Amino acid sequence: MQTSARWRPEGFDAFRALYPSTPTFALPELATTSEFAARWAALSKLREDAWPTMLAPVVDRIAVVFVRGYLGNWMPGNLMAPTRALRALGIPVVLHRSAAEGPIARNARLLGDAIRRDVPSDRALVIAGHSRGGLEARWLVAHDDELAKRTHVVLTSQTPRGPSPVLESMLLGAHRATLRAPHRRIAEGVQRVGLHAIGAATGGRELTREGVARVVDTLARAGDVTRVIQTASWSSVPTTWLDSFHERLGEIAPGRAHDGQFFLDDLVWPGLPHVLLPHLDHAQPAMGGHGFDHVRYWLVMLSLALQLEVPR
Repeated sequence: MQTSARWRPEGFDAFRALYPSTPTFALPELATTSEFAARWAALSKLREDAWPTMLAPVVDRIAVVFVRGYLGNWMPGNLMAPTRALRALGIPVVLHRSAAEGPIARNARLLGDAIRRDVPSDRALVIAGHSRGGLEARWLVAHDDELAKRTHVVLTSQTPRGPSPVLESMLLGAHRATLRAPHRRIAEGVQRVGLHAIGAATGGRELTREGVARVVDTLARAGDVTRVIQTASWSSVPTTWLDSFHERLGEIAPGRAHDGQFFLDDLVWPGLPHVLLPHLDHAQPAMGGHGFDHVRYWLVMLSLALQLEVPR
């Protein structure tokens, strides 16, 4: 197992041994993952003062829009470091405060309003959504023809096409037979009260089975009008108290691979190019930490999506 001090992108297939009860699912082709790994290695050798050279072909043409996930506004620092890094390099960046209460359709409309307000109209868009933020980004380009035409690519990270069993348990009372430990029942009760207190319960229900199925069905019927690249991962070590539920997922489905919030097979979307990564917890692309450099992650994704040359 990798230590927190030296995260690296190789080793996705190890989930089969760690999580032997993972349902069989069709793996995407691995070319995008291989390219990510090569770019990750190249960028790790690149001095920060060389980053402007890599971005020079696009710095005057693009803007990046980050879309936080479900509880992203309640996680201090969420996507802040990548935002600061790209702004320092001269790229306009919008860090959208997606409302936890949802719904996704409303958040997507507000995202469109923010882009029109804050991004120069001559800039091509790279929209990067974490978790539910990826659903909102894809909803936007599926329903807003004007912004879809400006969008070069949508980058989604840990964006689900299946439910969060944890939210189903908290908000719907599902999976109760597996909630045996008294401390887990107490913790889940406190978490349920907390979600209602901050007005996030309705938005959370959109990430349960029926809610997320409606969203995914709408996206499928609309079709992708721009390119989408998804990152999916599995994790074996919790990293963030607010977004990492390894113990609970292990109770609900022992031996099934997950990222701490969603099952791995519900993070893989048929028909999309994927970056498949090991030892990456659900919140790490937005929060970093535990040896994972999320600024480098988003720079690599940007270089991959735009096919930028990484200086040697």
